[in-house]
Amino acid sequence: MQTVANYFLMNLSAADLFMSVLNCMFNFIYMLHNDWPFGAVYCTISNFMANVTISASVLTLMAISFDRYIAIVKPLEPRMSKTTARVFILIIWSSSMLLALPCILYSDTVSIQYKNNEVRRGCILRWPDGQTSISKHEHM
Repeated sequence: MQTVANYFLMNLSAADLFMSVLNCMFNFIYMLHNDWPFGAVYCTISNFMANVTISASVLTLMAISFDRYIAIVKPLEPRMSKTTARVFILIIWSSSMLLALPCILYSDTVSIQYKNNEVRRGCILRWPDGQTSISKHEHM
């Protein structure tokens, strides 16, 4: 069962599991109540882990596609080794964390006061040039 394809599938499963455990329920509660009760620290962790796990999933699917492409296009050449697959997985997680680094720097909680003196908190990314809705950095 320890094949290159299974290594990549296990990595994909781990990324999805991390997304489910560390992000989904918290964001569901946030969207349900329109309030972020988990604090500023977990706001940063949640945004960071969401971006890390999604990019790890995408990059793992790309690695699986690359492995399949090589197997089909060059069937007589040696296949990817298990060590190479482990290195790919390490590169996938490292680059995912690097891509998600802005979430650590710019995640923030904001408090919004309504007319009836109700205060709700939000967990957002506050970019250097403004909030998400007007930021040009978010799209780069």
